[in-house]
Amino acid sequence: MLGGLGPKQKRKISTDYDMPPSSSSIIDQTRVRYGFLAMLVFITVMSLSTLNSSLRSTPSFRIPSYLDTSAAPLAIAWQHIPDRLEIGFVADLDKASKVADSKKPLFQSYFQKAILVRHEKMGSFAADDNAKYEYSVTWKDMATFSTTLNEAGRGFELSELAWYQGQLHSFDDRTGLIFRLENYHMHNGPNDMRAVPVAIAMEGDGMTTKGQKHEWATVKDGELFMGSIGKEFTSGTDVVHENNMWVSILAHNGAIRHENWSDRFKKIREVVGCGYPGYVIHEAIEWSPVRRQWFILPRRVSKEGYDDMADEKRGSNVMIIASEDFSHLDVRTVGTITPERGFSSFKFVPGTQDSVIVALKSMENEALSSQAAYVTVFTVDGVVLMPETSLPGSYKYEGVAFLHDY
Repeated sequence: MLGGLGPKQKRKISTDYDMPPSSSSIIDQTRVRYGFLAMLVFITVMSLSTLNSSLRSTPSFRIPSYLDTSAAPLAIAWQHIPDRLEIGFVADLDKASKVADSKKPLFQSYFQKAILVRHEKMGSFAADDNAKYEYSVTWKDMATFSTTLNEAGRGFELSELAWYQGQLHSFDDRTGLIFRLENYHMHNGPNDMRAVPVAIAMEGDGMTTKGQKHEWATVKDGELFMGSIGKEFTSGTDVVHENNMWVSILAHNGAIRHENWSDRFKKIREVVGCGYPGYVIHEAIEWSPVRRQWFILPRRVSKEGYDDMADEKRGSNVMIIASEDFSHLDVRTVGTITPERGFSSFKFVPGTQDSVIVALKSMENEALSSQAAYVTVFTVDGVVLMPETSLPGSYKYEGVAFLHDY
C-alpha cells in the first residue's frame, strides 16, 4: 500500500484533461473570447447607426438642430410642400397694450391667424420653379392674450415670433422677456392662447438693468440669436450708448451670452450709403441654414440724422444678404417704396430652400394714433409673388411665423 492512500483509495488514472493547461492554450481561449466580444460590439454599433439614420430620416423623430448642429437642414421636395400653410402674426400695440379697465396691471396683444395659399400661375413656363407660383392669404380668427408682467407701466409689446427647440416664442421689446406661446393653433378658441415667460435678456453686454429691446430673432447652429434695432441711442447729436447694437444669444442649455455687433451694423449702414449720422433701423434679420447667409430687411433707412417725426416716413424696400462673418454684403431691392411702411419681420417659406420670403411690413403715425400692417411674398432676388396686402384691423403687427415647425 502506497503511503498517503487509505486502504480503500485508488490512484486516479491520469489523462490529458487533468494536465495543467499550457500557456498557448490559455492564449487561444482568450483570443476566442475577445474575438467574440469584438464581433458583438461591431454588430451593436452597426444596429444603432442604422437606427439613428432611420430616426434622422423620419420627421417625427428627427434630431433637433440644437442637439445635432452638423445635420443638414431639413429639405422638403416641391411635390411635398402643402399649398396651404398656416401662419400667424403677433401685434405690438405700444402704449395701447395696457388694458385700461383692468383692476390690476394687465397688458394684452393680438395674434392674427391666416392661411398662406400657393397657386400655380396659368400658362407659366418659367425656368425658375419659384416664378411659376404666386401667393394669396386667407384670414382666420384673431386671438387675444395677456400678461401682468411689465416695466414701469409698459409691457407685452411683442415684436417677433420664432421657433426654438420645437416651441413657438415671442419677444417683448419693452421688458426683454421671452415668452413661450401655447394654444395658438387654428382649432384653439380666441381666448385660449397663453404666453409663458421662460427667460429675460438684458440689453447691451448683459450687465445692465434694462431689458433688451427685442426686435428680431433667428436660430443659427442650434442657438437663438435675439437682436435690437442696431442703432446708437442718441440725444440730439450726442451718442448716449450703443446697447441696441448688441445681440443676445440663448444656448440650448438656457445660458445667455452677449455679442457686440456694432461693427456689423455699421458695415450695413455703409453699404447702403447711410454713414453716421445717417442710420438703418433693424427689425427683420434671419439666418439661412441652407445658404449659410444672413438676410436683413431694414425697417428704416436714412441718410439724415434721426428725427422722431421724420422717421415715420423713412421706410425701406432694401434687402441685404451678408456672408456668415459679414465680410461680403450684397444689396438688392424689393418692389417700390411706400415711405410709411418698413419691414418688421419675415420668414422663409417652407420647402423653397430659403429662396422665397413671406414678410411683414408695419406703419405707425403717433400724431394720428394710427397703426397698420401688410404682408407680402417675394423671392430672394426681389421678384414679388404677392403684393403688399393689409392685415385685418388697424393694428401694428410686428412678428410673423408659420404655425408648424417645418
